[in-house]
Amino acid sequence: MGFANIKQPNYIQIDASLRLRAYDGNHLIAVPWYQDDVVRKFSEGITDPNKRLNENWVAKKLNSLSQSGELYFIEILEGDKYVPIGDVTLQENNPPIEIGVAKYRGIGIGTKVMQALITIAREIGIKKIYNTGCYEDNFASQKMLENAGFTIVHHDKEKRRMVYEIDLL
Repeated sequence: MGFANIKQPNYIQIDASLRLRAYDGNHLIAVPWYQDDVVRKFSEGITDPNKRLNENWVAKKLNSLSQSGELYFIEILEGDKYVPIGDVTLQENNPPIEIGVAKYRGIGIGTKVMQALITIAREIGIKKIYNTGCYEDNFASQKMLENAGFTIVHHDKEKRRMVYEIDLL
């Protein structure tokens, strides 16, 4: 769905080996990373090792994200082919990002992707990205958000959630 009167680009090149590709409805690509223990814990808040997110759950989640904003697969160049490693959604309220392939976590990809989304958000007239949250023990996401320019505005101790925002004016 994206934003009114703004066509979502099919690709956004971030650097020579990193790009975003518009979600095409193929949710099966994302099933493996939503079954990853780190993603389940830090993205979905699921700590029960027996609870797995199935194909239907992933389809519903991605379809919902594609309706609320511009959903992209994060792709990295491996050899001569781009490979999806996660997803991100450009939206004003709590834009989610997942780096679903473990070997690509903690090396700055999330920060690059979020910085690219901030640039796009400014270009299309978004004035603020708000209510961007992560769990209080998700130090990697906290670092990524802070490195991208977000500031903490609230620590919801009941939900164990850190809340960030960034003004884009």
